[in-house]
This record gives sequence, C-alpha cells and structure tokens, in this order.
Amino acid sequence: MAVYSELYDYILTMIEKELGPGSKLPGARKIGERFSCSLPKVQAVLDSLEQSRVVESRERSGTYVREDYYNNILPKNIVCSKFITAISDDDKKRLRQEFPDMHLSEKFSKGGVEIISSFSILTRQNDYQDLSSVFSECFPDSQAEFYMEAIKPFIIDGKLCAVPVIFSPQLLWYNPEIFNKAETPLPSNNWGESEFFTAIRTLHRSIAGRRIINYSPRFHSWIGFVLASGGILFDKNMPDPVLADSLQTLGACLKYVNLLRELDLVEDYDDTPARSFAQGKLAMFCGFRQSSYVFREHGINFTPQAVYMPNLGSRENHQGAALIAFRKGLFDKEKIKRMLNFWLSDSIQESLGKSGYGIPFRRSSAQKTLDPTATPDKYFLEKLPPLSSNYHIYSEELGSVLSRSSHLLNVQRPENVPHFLHELATTMRFLYKINQ
Repeated sequence: MAVYSELYDYILTMIEKELGPGSKLPGARKIGERFSCSLPKVQAVLDSLEQSRVVESRERSGTYVREDYYNNILPKNIVCSKFITAISDDDKKRLRQEFPDMHLSEKFSKGGVEIISSFSILTRQNDYQDLSSVFSECFPDSQAEFYMEAIKPFIIDGKLCAVPVIFSPQLLWYNPEIFNKAETPLPSNNWGESEFFTAIRTLHRSIAGRRIINYSPRFHSWIGFVLASGGILFDKNMPDPVLADSLQTLGACLKYVNLLRELDLVEDYDDTPARSFAQGKLAMFCGFRQSSYVFREHGINFTPQAVYMPNLGSRENHQGAALIAFRKGLFDKEKIKRMLNFWLSDSIQESLGKSGYGIPFRRSSAQKTLDPTATPDKYFLEKLPPLSSNYHIYSEELGSVLSRSSHLLNVQRPENVPHFLHELATTMRFLYKINQ
C-alpha cells in the first residue's frame, strides 16, 4: 500500500510540476527503478490514472498527460489551488504522514477534498457533503474555539457545506506616500461614500485611474462594489427572488459604471494590481489579510497601511475565506473527522497564522499569531465587523451567467444600465424557474 501511494503521489506531482498537458511520461521501468519496485506495480498506478482520464496510453509510443487532465475529479486529491503556497513544507510532510493515500494538488480544479473560495462553495453547494454533524462531533465547544461568525454564510438551508480554514474581512490597503504626494487625506476607519469618492477624484488629478485602486472586469470586482453599495442580485426568501433589476441594485450599478468612466477604467486597467501595489505604483488595494502575503511574494518595498472598507451604503463586510469541503459520496464520516481535526488543529492553524495568509479560524491560533500593536492585525483582534460571504447566488448556472456577463456590465454606458439589468434579471428568473 505504501509503495502504491508513493508512486501515485510521485506521478501526479511530476505531471503537475514538471510535465503538463500533452507531455510524455517517463517509461514505467524507469519509474520502477526509482522506487525499487516491480513493473506491474507502476503499471497498476498508470492504469488507474488512465481510467481517471489523467493520462492516455498510445500504442508503441508511451503514456502521455491528457490535455484536460486537471478537469477530472480524483477522490484522492486534496485540491488547494493558490492556498497551497501558504502551507509550509513541514505541514505538507505531516499531511502526507497522516493521510498517505492522499495527494496535495495545486493544478486540479476539483477533487475529493477541496480547499476553495467562498464563491465556488456558494455556487456549487449541492456538490458537497453536509458537515453539520461531523463538525459538531469534532468540536462540541465550537462557539468558544472558533470565530463562528465566519462560518454562518456557509450554513444554507440548515446544511453546513464547508468549514473555513482561514478567513479575513475585506480591507482597504493604501500607500501613504502616494496620498501625501497628491495632498490627499489618508483613509480612515470612519470613511464613508463621500470621503471615498472625494479622495479618488483628488488622486485622479495627478495620477491615472488604473493607478488609484485595483479593478478588473471580472465578477468579484463589480459584485463586491454593488453589494457594499446596498445592491443585491438574488434573495430566495423573497416572493420574487431575483432582485438584479431592483432600484437598489440599479443605483449601485450606476454608481459603479459612472466611476469606471470617470477613471477611464472601461478599457484601461491594471492586469497585475497586487504586483503594482507592492511596487508602489497603486494608491489603494481592496483585499484581505491574505493580500499582505501576496504583497510580500512580490517583494514589497514600503510599509502599507490598512483600514476597514469605506461605508458605501451597507455595513456588511465581505470576507475572503479558504474553506474545506468534501465531495458527496467520496469519504466516510471518520475520515472527514480526521481531516477536519488536522486542518483545524492548533499547530496547523498557528502555522497558517504565522504565514500571514488570512486569519486562523481557531481563536487561540489567531491570538497567538496576530500582532495586536500593528495594523491591520489589531483591528482583527479588537472586534471583527459583521461578516458576509453571501453573494446571493445559489446555483452554478446563476454563477456562470453572472461571471460571463461581467464584461458586458463593465462596458455599458450609464443610460443602458437599466436595460442590461432587465435582460440579466429575465435570464436569472428563467434559470431559477427551470431549476425548481
């Protein structure tokens, strides 16, 4: 068993880190020599990966990585994506020792276990097991042990579809040097809509719009602004759950579209805002505690400051989280318990807290690894603001439509926004109707 697991992990790691789609694998004999094991054992692993559509065997040619290998669900994969960079080498070794049959993956999009974002969970909630009972059994004193406010958005219709490993409120990071040079008041925790827009317009007198604040035409950019401004797309508790064409959402979208045009961001935006902020080229960056980790990866050359997001009309603060979820039907209760206990253990949580990649879900680990004398950590330890991860999207179809329509909203002229939202709402109502 140990040899099979080691072979499985070795071959998948080689595919993800060295080979890539379309590449040819080394021969089975060469792999066997590395592990001092027989050819049939290597072939058994390759056959398994071929059945899973990760590799394909070509007669008289060899074994090749399939072009779409990363789209297949492997029950033994723990899919981490970008989160994998926050896991220390020592923790990876511990994970391997604790779960020798599992493979820690960065490239696969889906797996038996996934550590994924809020948006992915909320749009694909039906793909994952209900963790209510196992979480309660593992942590009967959860109210005292964890920041339970961070878990509430993921309890849907009484089912717990995922558990946070780390989380963070959204913050407004800023570069004080740029503000001082532009003679603009520094951001504060008491900023409202008026102060926010006044600062943007003052900064725009001397710097280009793409150098003021991070922006992209993708869904997460505009939906965060719209929700913070009091708009809402969908509320299944309402008689008509589709609210994309409501007056509140229209007002928020118009505010957003007008801002894009005022800053010339419709076509001219920065593709690498985190890098630009780290290099001192961007005045503000809307992000999370995880952002400081990314800034350091880019070699930040100044000390950034941070405050809470300005109040644009809604006091909810959208959190960024990495959550653990389990595919339906792939794991028994005991293994899920072991996995939850591993990721939420004191040592793993403290390790993640020290990395700066978000706030540990476990209270004691956060208190040990956050600095109460430095911003933004002191804000987290004083009092977390009301948190939400509720994008008000409850199906993958709705999430796909909204993601695909993002660019269309970003290029709309203000006078065309009402018609755009009417078409979007009509599409959403139709999808909701057929899903019922």
